[in-house]
Parts: sequence; C-alpha cells; structure tokens
Amino acid sequence: MLFDENLEGHSPRITSIVVMHYPTAQTQSFAFHLSADLLNIPKDQIDANLDEIEMDLLSRFYKFARERRLMHWIHWNMRGQLFGFEHLEHRYRKLTGLDAPNIPVEVRLNLNDILRERYGHDYAPHRQMQNLMLLQGEMPKGFLEGKEEAECFNRREFIRMNESTNTKVHFFRHVIDLALRGKLKTAGHSVVNRIDRLLESRTSRVLAFTGTILGLLSWIAWLVLLGFK
Repeated sequence: MLFDENLEGHSPRITSIVVMHYPTAQTQSFAFHLSADLLNIPKDQIDANLDEIEMDLLSRFYKFARERRLMHWIHWNMRGQLFGFEHLEHRYRKLTGLDAPNIPVEVRLNLNDILRERYGHDYAPHRQMQNLMLLQGEMPKGFLEGKEEAECFNRREFIRMNESTNTKVHFFRHVIDLALRGKLKTAGHSVVNRIDRLLESRTSRVLAFTGTILGLLSWIAWLVLLGFK
C-alpha cells in the first residue's frame, strides 16, 4: 500500500527487512514483531508505539549493515524513494534524527535488471517476480503479494509478513543458483535463452553470470514497506 491515500503525505513505514549472506544462505531478519518483543511491547500496545518499534528495527539493521555496506547487495527493484535504499535512509533519519550508514549505489545490484540484461526484457511476463516463480514451479510457500501483506498488518499478523519477506529472499538465491547451473526457466526468446536450451555445456555462461552478480561476499536484501491507515 505504498500509495495509500490515508498516508497524509507521510512516508510508508518499514515493517520487515531480511538480509541473506549468499555463500552460506544464513539470514538475518529485522521485523516488527521481533523489535516489539525485544522492547517488551505487548501486542495490544503496538499501535501506540509504532515509531519506537520501527526505529528499533532500523537501528538494528544499520548496526548490522554498517560494517558490510561495501559488500555487494543484491536486491529486487530497491531503487526508488518509496521503495529502496533511499527510503530506508529516509525513515531512519526521520525517526532518529541521524544519517544512516550509506550503502553506495556502486555495490547495489538489481537482480531484475541483471536477468533482463541476460535473458531479455521478456524473460517473464509482467509482475516478473511472481511469474518467474511460477515458471520454476509452484508459488513458494509463505509468499504474499503487497496487498496481502498490508492486510496481514491490519490483522497484526507480523510473523506471516516477515515469512513472506524471507520467502522472497530465499527465492532470489534460488534464481541465482539456477542461472549458474543453466537451469533457470524463462519465457524469453533471446539468443541466450535459445543457447541455454540447446547446449549441455554451461561453462562460459556460468563465468559471465558469476562476473556480473557475485563478489567474494554478496548480500541479498528485500524489504517490505507499508502505509498505515
């Protein structure tokens, strides 16, 4: 609900961030329910403490990210003022009055753009994340669309919201692994797609894809932003 008319000009809150270390698949979650628990705020008092909870969430995230900010951060379309790294910084500054540790644009790698460049803009139909999931098989368990996540917040189902975030990040890693092995199923008609379907050897493609998206240590980030009524 990034364009909720009831936002009254205020920026959407951040309710869930999940970061995965690519080589080990270990994840770190920064979520509303976790921060509320650490702050000893009961569920029936969450509405009265939204700012405090979100500030704790972002403070913990940036404490984690500070020493890792120069590593590669793989994300999905996190490049706008309403949804992206700039919005994370804005919310942190608004709630704390401090500047956030900046994750430079040079180390932010948009997986959606990389897939478009490699497999063509038609690698999956519109709403490419969901359709790419369907091309690989069934929708991952726990996946929620933005509207469903907003409904979960209205019902205070914070664990389900965070599980949806976690599901997406795990899927991003799965996409990279499939692409490296030449197993990623796409709907495109580019030359790369035709070659992938014909050749058994994947060595040159693996090297090209690896050089595009992986450093020694890469991070995958996904966040959920919601407007509140």
